[in-house]
Amino acid sequence: MRRVLTAMVCAALLALVVAACGSSGGSAETPASTPATTPAATDTGAPGGGGATNEGAAVFTSNCAGCHGTDGSGGSGPDLRGKDDVDKVVAQVTNGGATMPAFEGQLSAAEIQSVAEYVANGFK
Repeated sequence: MRRVLTAMVCAALLALVVAACGSSGGSAETPASTPATTPAATDTGAPGGGGATNEGAAVFTSNCAGCHGTDGSGGSGPDLRGKDDVDKVVAQVTNGGATMPAFEGQLSAAEIQSVAEYVANGFK
């Protein structure tokens, strides 16, 4: 009986951790509304700044900071500082892995690319 109770408690805790990852405190549908709130219109076309950076920061804040911290230093998710391979970050965000949910279908390809560039460029 004790094993069953322990297994149920562990399963419930795991479900809570997985459900919380990627959440900004809203419902599971929150990421789908992200495109309407991302400031892509501020793109100045200037290298190293502009809309892609702003969009990446907005997507990160809305979908990633809950697990990875606002500065990417980690929390329930791992530390992302130093992750400088854009293609690897795109693959991780798209497909998920371990306890991280996949964001394919929740974020557009452009949003995934923007957040990957934001992370790979050291959150700048």
